[in-house]
Amino acid sequence: MDQAVASSRYATEGQCQIKVKDNEKSQFVINRNDMLLKSALDQGMDYPHNCRVGVCGQCKTRLISGDVTPMVDLALSPLTNDEINEGYFLACQGKVRGDIEIEVKLGQHQPIPEQQVSGKVSLWRRLPGEVIELRIALDRPFFYEAGQYGFLAESGSFVRRCFSFTDAPPADPNVGANEVGFLIKRLPGGQFSEWIFERDRTGTKMWLHGPYGIMGNDDIDADGLCIAGGTGLAPVLSIVEQRLSASATAVFTVIFGVQKQQDLFALDKLHALSEASPGRLQVVPVLSHEPEDSSWPGARGLVTAPLDDKLGVDYSNVSSFICGSLPMVEAVERRLLELGAQAERIHADKFIPSG
Repeated sequence: MDQAVASSRYATEGQCQIKVKDNEKSQFVINRNDMLLKSALDQGMDYPHNCRVGVCGQCKTRLISGDVTPMVDLALSPLTNDEINEGYFLACQGKVRGDIEIEVKLGQHQPIPEQQVSGKVSLWRRLPGEVIELRIALDRPFFYEAGQYGFLAESGSFVRRCFSFTDAPPADPNVGANEVGFLIKRLPGGQFSEWIFERDRTGTKMWLHGPYGIMGNDDIDADGLCIAGGTGLAPVLSIVEQRLSASATAVFTVIFGVQKQQDLFALDKLHALSEASPGRLQVVPVLSHEPEDSSWPGARGLVTAPLDDKLGVDYSNVSSFICGSLPMVEAVERRLLELGAQAERIHADKFIPSG
């Protein structure tokens, strides 16, 4: 069948053929006017992504031919002007209007199917910095990767929010987790976080839906640099625990930023990881709003402050994992590139608050 006839058939049936450059095995068909990323994931395609809301930039794709309508203001997207001029768009926000040819790296890892499981809150604990540590004992095993996230909802409620897992998944990929943990920051006006903080929720039935995102995908033996702002520490804990266990040689540096000493939380978890892998984990807390006359002996300023030649990191070879608010992540990305980091080895999770 020649291309002209094929295009006519797809137009008649309301479907569009997606051709991936240099990857004939990954051609697929979606409905006209569907979002490219969602349709690809629904068909089991291993498409790079993380946030799915047009913020992280992980799903950026180059349009070679055809028509795709971006559903997000390009001025607010993570794409650079050069990338936009070269034809890049975000697959999660790209509405396909007809047959297209694209350039994107597929098959970087084996995706885990979405699951929905029930469970009960097994731990509800207040931490410094207006943070709740929440653990959920699940009714059946749940599969996910380090650095991923899932949606949580109280049973019977339509309010659901996404949170990153704090634990490394079981070492055996054929074994799911029976319990999962989260760090939840109180956000004024946030329906879910205000509900969580209202009182001890131990025993409450919950639903977990996921997993989503791709965060920890890199050479397992590469040294790692993690920069976390606030509860951005959650996926960092998961990634560091998993990679220190899986590699006998990789060393990690974690920069953890909060406002004041009294806001520091989960240092016990970082200390436990350090004790489990002696000499392989350096933790650098940094405070942005600590009073100048306090006794704090550590780093001060934004989380970019410790990023210099004195940190002892080979920026040109390190795998970087950045988790936190959008402005923080973008500032760290710029700083790492200035220091010689490889763009393809910078992995980011940009938090978008709902409150």
